[in-house]
Amino acid sequence: MLFASCSNYLDVKPQGKIIPETAEDFSTIIHYWLNEIEHGNDYAIISSPGEVKSLEMYADDLNATLSSSTSSYTPAYVGERINDNDKFYTQLYSVIKDCNMVIGNLEDKDSELSKKLLGTAWGIRAISYYNMMLRYCEPYTPATAESTLGLPLVDEFDMEAKPARANLKETAEFIENSFNTALSYHVTDKDFIITASVVKAYLARFYFWTQNWSAAIGYAEPLLTEFPMLEADEYADAINQKQTPTHNVIVRSYTVDDELAVWDYAAAQTDAKTRPVSANLVKLFQTSANDIRTAVAFDKTRTVAKAITAKFRSEELCLEIAECYAHLGKETEALKYLNMLREKRISKDFVAYTKDNLPEVYAQHIVVDATGQPLTRLMSAILCERRMEMFVEGDRWFELKRNGSPEFWVAANGKKFVTEKYLYQFPLPKTDIDLFPGLVIQNPGYVE
Repeated sequence: MLFASCSNYLDVKPQGKIIPETAEDFSTIIHYWLNEIEHGNDYAIISSPGEVKSLEMYADDLNATLSSSTSSYTPAYVGERINDNDKFYTQLYSVIKDCNMVIGNLEDKDSELSKKLLGTAWGIRAISYYNMMLRYCEPYTPATAESTLGLPLVDEFDMEAKPARANLKETAEFIENSFNTALSYHVTDKDFIITASVVKAYLARFYFWTQNWSAAIGYAEPLLTEFPMLEADEYADAINQKQTPTHNVIVRSYTVDDELAVWDYAAAQTDAKTRPVSANLVKLFQTSANDIRTAVAFDKTRTVAKAITAKFRSEELCLEIAECYAHLGKETEALKYLNMLREKRISKDFVAYTKDNLPEVYAQHIVVDATGQPLTRLMSAILCERRMEMFVEGDRWFELKRNGSPEFWVAANGKKFVTEKYLYQFPLPKTDIDLFPGLVIQNPGYVE
């Protein structure tokens, strides 16, 4: 059984290999990837601490100009990792290949094991395509999605045609269908990790990214009851848990020790400490009096104190609900969810935000919202709260991309490095461009 990525992952045929026949045989394929998640060796599906750290190095919360390291593990900006980011694309299509093998070739559709395998395969495939959309496609804008490049969509294990890049609308519809099919299997067995609750959480993320605000709210709100957010007296101990489950975490990677994962986790913590927290972010934390996150986030020297982990927390969903209501023009509901989280982070003398006492728009790289409109005081407050809550969790890079993809620069080694707009879309591997000319089109800004 061959699990490793192959060079022809977009046009895979058995070529004499033995395709599994029983549900137990197919189970080895799915559990290979689940094992990678559990042991912290997955950087593509749920991510690993090392992948989270890399995303933080691309963003603006940590000051690259004042970095104490020139290591390749701490790139000055995203442009230094162009040739490395294609591994993500290759790895995810390898995952998709295996999911398609299960989906298309498992003849037993009725046993309990088969239903779990199929539900998990559909869920992993949906998450994999969603992760690629975030990295390799432009931010989703409903009005232009049909004219925007999407991804090559592969829904079979053995196929004759070589897929061209679909448009972004087609890509989103493909991902949505995969998520909904995964939900139809109602997987609840936590040994399969990608349970129905996890799929619903990712579906909320997906709808949030594609600006389907009402649908995102519909999936996110029930999950806040199922996965209650951390209270103030729980936060400091729970947020830095390396492996121990906490009630607010919907899914996480690295729950079982593995030699490579132990190194990856330790390296992520060390690398993050080579950069001081940006003065802009420090000032933002200081504007929130008695915020319990400040002491956990960084120390007096602006060195990162919060642990770099890979997980999906319900607090993220609460902030997404607030933003969705704001986009829908429902300020009362948006304030309700914004204050719901703030009350759990302000240790004393909490004062709820109202329409009248919202702070002025905070100056940061983000100056427009996801729809391209100038920030209002409410939207600014929501985005600032998210920036503090999701600090060093791999979120900021995608927040920058989603909200205008602003250009910014850092100085390192006597040079100025600019994160230009096109760099928010990682390049597709050159091998794919060469292998499928005219079908797999390179992202704008990169030399083919």
